[in-house]
Amino acid sequence: MVCHRYLLGLGASTLCLRRLAQYPSTEYHGIASRHRSPGYYAYILGNFNISNEEQLFSSVHSLANNDSDVLPVEDNGTTNLTGTGEATSETGKEEEVVNEPYNGNRMRNFCIIAHVDHGKSTLADRFLELTKAVEPHEIQGQYLDNMELERERGITIKLQSALIKYTYPKDGQVYSLNLIDTPGHIDFNHEARRSIAACEGAILVVDGTKGIQAQTVTTSMIAIEAGLKLIPVVNKIDVPFCDYESTVADLTSLFDFSEDEILMASAKEGFGINEILDAVVERIPPPKINLDRPFRALVFDSQYDPHRGVVSYVRVSDGIIKKLDDVVFLGHNLESRITAVGVMMPELRERDVLRSGEVGWLCSNTKDPSKVAVGDTVALKSAVKDNNVEPLVAFAPAKPSVFAGLYPCDGSDYMRLSVALEKLKLNDHSIVFEPSESSIAGHGFKCGFNGLLHLDVTVQRLQREFDVGVIVTSPSVPYKCILKNGKEITVSDAAHWPEEGMVKVSMEPWTNVTVRIPGDCHKKVSNLLTQMRGEFQKKSEFAGGKSLVLEYKVPMIEIISTFFDNLKSMTNGFGSFDYEGTEYREIDLCKLRVLINGEEAGGLSMLVARDNAYKSGRLLVETLREVIPPKQFKINLQAAIGKRVIAALSIPALRKNVTERCSGGDPSRKRKLLENQAKGKKYMAEIGNVSIPFDAYKAVHKALR
Repeated sequence: MVCHRYLLGLGASTLCLRRLAQYPSTEYHGIASRHRSPGYYAYILGNFNISNEEQLFSSVHSLANNDSDVLPVEDNGTTNLTGTGEATSETGKEEEVVNEPYNGNRMRNFCIIAHVDHGKSTLADRFLELTKAVEPHEIQGQYLDNMELERERGITIKLQSALIKYTYPKDGQVYSLNLIDTPGHIDFNHEARRSIAACEGAILVVDGTKGIQAQTVTTSMIAIEAGLKLIPVVNKIDVPFCDYESTVADLTSLFDFSEDEILMASAKEGFGINEILDAVVERIPPPKINLDRPFRALVFDSQYDPHRGVVSYVRVSDGIIKKLDDVVFLGHNLESRITAVGVMMPELRERDVLRSGEVGWLCSNTKDPSKVAVGDTVALKSAVKDNNVEPLVAFAPAKPSVFAGLYPCDGSDYMRLSVALEKLKLNDHSIVFEPSESSIAGHGFKCGFNGLLHLDVTVQRLQREFDVGVIVTSPSVPYKCILKNGKEITVSDAAHWPEEGMVKVSMEPWTNVTVRIPGDCHKKVSNLLTQMRGEFQKKSEFAGGKSLVLEYKVPMIEIISTFFDNLKSMTNGFGSFDYEGTEYREIDLCKLRVLINGEEAGGLSMLVARDNAYKSGRLLVETLREVIPPKQFKINLQAAIGKRVIAALSIPALRKNVTERCSGGDPSRKRKLLENQAKGKKYMAEIGNVSIPFDAYKAVHKALR
């Protein structure tokens, strides 16, 4: 069975549809219509031969000339349908499954990269609107940001893909453009890296009111190293204080663009959108097509669907894949059968096949999230058995820079938290976690993240998507230490630090920090970086000194504390920074133990520089005295290094006047009551437990930051 598609105006009647259907079909099967601005798409199904198809095209064009209700569609074509040709989209509308004609030369895969709030998602909205990939009444701000959390924060957290159809005006041909919208925040840089692996080109968006930011440079360099063709765009030119000339000058000096290459646009107002899509067609090369080779695809993202199971987002390198094909995920040698394939438009739309060069999704009968790894290669099972498949080059896994403990608010939710983290890791592959136990919070997980925002977003996603509330310990960084027996270990919390005297050398991570600031903030920011033990490396001036880029080497622990907030405050929100690379330097670390009534409270112990140990110990016990509620007995608070106490305070016992009812009389009676009270308090001190509120945990680490 073959389907032909035509666009009919809003005034098209049922009679008009029937007239259209009578021309081409010798065995008329029917018409399905679907609203599509500015009218309706009519799908005419029938058994056609070549002569009837020729008659079909001539008749439709004749109708189009004589009937204003019928409009020819520029991307008309014939498509083979299987089964009934019906499918249900995620929006709940029943739509015809129509496989688009395949032409590798008219295919482009590209992503949008930029700093936070420079207009990536708004530009993607205009692309969807212009190409009518989404109904006009459905378009809303940040359409591809489908997480509630993304809309609340106004940032992109997850990469999102959409296949759009664009008619190139110079040749009248319809091009298939696979668009990937990427996050701009440094904590989600791994998402941008995976997007780059699935593309041949990228649109580099720069906010003309703010200029090039640190993260813009970092992501652009990654794209250039991957061989992507960049299309520079200066956005927000409608804003009165947009400095277009300075932004163009920075782009030409940093990336060697010519001024003619740089496009101007206003994603908010819709200006320059056609020119950008024209540049995508003209400048970005089509993907390499290898249809004659066995199927291979790179998994660049995935998610867990409660009905479908694991959904893998893939870039097809070689061959074709279709439903019921047997495949192997090479990383885990996992054999599976394909249950569905399709593309993102931007909702998941099922198709018959995916071919070389395309970006799409596939479902298999795999239900275990841990078996599908991002960066894995999926290949045809028959080719794997013949040793005819080599894994595709995968991107390097993200290395966490911040560690924190996550513990369920309700201790009985430990298994629910474990399952939630497994499913979340399928969608956010930079999270690492392992079981952990705290004397205060109980059983939980020690987790690694790419930054404090990544940590915060993960906690909120666990709450919203899995209904699991968690308690978060203070963030830390991975330290290294060489023991006296020559063994080297990596430790990220005090609980796993070796005994005092076993460590020969301890080391902390340092990183290369690039800070972009307004020129008049130079002195304040330089002083801040110096206070953070930073080492100056380089200074670069842009726009005649109005903008500066400072490069420093800084300890990682200083970056993850309050640096971001301080930088934004000093620069009135215009400062940005990026950091990459890690080197380890020696530091004399020690474990600062917390003793409460002689018993170690492991959850409150921490790693500190030995030079600051006395100051930190004093501050620690003072903070605990303020937040631990008093008991009927005295509570002794001590900070110690090894067995040596370096700071001590106490919380006095609550006083109860046991002699209140003794008015006059024998003084020995009062003395006896007081002695009995003292004995009782001594006994309580021996057997009583000091309940430490979790607020004490947070207060201690906040004070030491």
